[in-house]
Amino acid sequence: MIQPRLRAFAGVSVLAATLGLAACGERAAAPAADTAVQTDAVDDTRTVPSEAARAQQSGEATTGPDTMPRADAPMDGAPPAAMLNQLAGLGGAMHAAVELCDPGIGAAQLADARARQQEEFVRLGGDAGTFDQEFTTAHGRVQAQYRSATPAQQQQMCAELQQMSQQAPTPTPPQG
Repeated sequence: MIQPRLRAFAGVSVLAATLGLAACGERAAAPAADTAVQTDAVDDTRTVPSEAARAQQSGEATTGPDTMPRADAPMDGAPPAAMLNQLAGLGGAMHAAVELCDPGIGAAQLADARARQQEEFVRLGGDAGTFDQEFTTAHGRVQAQYRSATPAQQQQMCAELQQMSQQAPTPTPPQG
């Protein structure tokens, strides 16, 4: 029998894999191009700390070493809400990146990927409203960052997305 914590982690992993692969489509990995791709860091790349990091930096964090749950604390078979919210945000961010970098992926395919991500989010214990809020916030943030980036930064973002899609494992269809 699979431990509840392992089962929850496996579910979260499936959600992340579904997100990346659903957004990238069912295409076979293309062979590496002979043309050179910029791999050096862009000097004027702005990084923005996450909300959690900003809270820790300002001393407003509600968790810390003294308030962290013990590693052996039971998870009751569901991943923590914060982890689920981060995954919903990751889904929104990846969705926006795919829209911006791969116009060949149709709106119907992206909508289907979002629906599957939301179903998995709810199955893991989240609610649809929270998913929509986290997804939409991250989606808008990535679109704004992309539009305010230099062309070199935009190209680097799209190259990284392409590289991630080529390294992603092949999804297995759900069994039921």
